[in-house]
Amino acid sequence: MLSRVADSIYWMSRYVERASNTARFLEVSYHLNLDLQFGGEEQWAPLVEITGDMKLFKARYGEASSENVMHFLMFNPEYPNSIANCLQSARANAQGLREAMPSEMYEEINALGKLVPAASKERAFFHSRVFELCRQVKRAGMMLSGIVSETIERGRGYHLWRLGEFLERADKTSRLLHVKYFYLLPKIADVGTPIDDIHWNALLLSLDAREAYYRTHGLVNHENVIDMIVLDKGFPRAILFCLRAALDSLNRITRDVPAEPHVQLAALCERLDNMTAREIIDIGLNEFIDELQLDINGVNNSIFTHFNTAPAPPVGA
Repeated sequence: MLSRVADSIYWMSRYVERASNTARFLEVSYHLNLDLQFGGEEQWAPLVEITGDMKLFKARYGEASSENVMHFLMFNPEYPNSIANCLQSARANAQGLREAMPSEMYEEINALGKLVPAASKERAFFHSRVFELCRQVKRAGMMLSGIVSETIERGRGYHLWRLGEFLERADKTSRLLHVKYFYLLPKIADVGTPIDDIHWNALLLSLDAREAYYRTHGLVNHENVIDMIVLDKGFPRAILFCLRAALDSLNRITRDVPAEPHVQLAALCERLDNMTAREIIDIGLNEFIDELQLDINGVNNSIFTHFNTAPAPPVGA
């Protein structure tokens, strides 16, 4: 497979997944602020902090109000990881592969790429539409996953899509955990209180995991939530599940020929496989996430080095 085609498939997948997960970022912050609005002022700055782009945000907007943060992450044409830009980038990649993909897949990506930019023209009314758009982006992402699963032969193209999708999802799930950390950090006294439960419930909701959690674990307990979101091998948005799926696809792309990306990703999977939620808590959630994101970035860079493509774009949201 030509490196240009492989690169386009890989990043088309990552951009769609990135947009979907940024929509989840907005939703979890919305739910948290809605539930906590009577206990103090709203907090939207943590949502920008976890992207690592606070400097860019402040230069453009100044105050981290709900409207400014939502516009930055959803519509901003100058921010490369806004939902609008991610979807347009996915659409641009799809246009270069139009003849090599199912028509249903191309039509869905093409329509999705136009969705948010069209809404951004209604600047005065975007606040009332932003969560409707988040739902549409999430649904479209899930629909695309279904189209890929049902219509593409299990060759290298399929596994490149899965590799990008699952690496991106693992990274963004870890960043959703960072949202939880940043919201709780100023008020350590809230740990173990009903306010803490609200945070964990909002996090589960953002991952479409709340019903699955209640079926398997019952009442909300932070150790069980971390176990499900980080270490569960059966939940499709859990970090370990995503990394194992990415490793499987990487092996199929290279026909099980060992290389540096395999070594790094296999080692990361093995490390998580041998951990417990209690160990993560003892290490410190923030410290664990920081190290995990560095490891995922290392895998991403190693993949690009191994396949002799252009330098990888940044992984961060």
